[in-house]
Amino acid sequence: MQSNKAARKKAVKGSKELEASLAKLRTEILGIAGSSVPGKEINDVIGIVRGISDTQATSKEQFELAEKEALYKLLTEAKTLGANAVIDMKVETGSYAQQGSQWQVSQAVYTGTAVVTRS
Repeated sequence: MQSNKAARKKAVKGSKELEASLAKLRTEILGIAGSSVPGKEINDVIGIVRGISDTQATSKEQFELAEKEALYKLLTEAKTLGANAVIDMKVETGSYAQQGSQWQVSQAVYTGTAVVTRS
């Protein structure tokens, strides 16, 4: 099992790598916390999408990575379904005891509604 310091370092590196992928993806699909896209009309509602992190976070650095993983998965799923935006985006976290350990771990989950917009 990795030491806490090594796990944090790995999370920071993973977070930086994922940030570049997220920046590119955000040029292709828009994520909005509200129920409309400013300056655009919603042409079609595709449906609910979600992204769940793979990282089971026990530190701040790991949680930042988990949140980016969940957001990336949400936007990727929406794009795959043909959406160019996700509205009503929300992030939730869940914490639970890791089996066989005294650690509490958290995962991030993003949800939203995939839509197609037009100007």
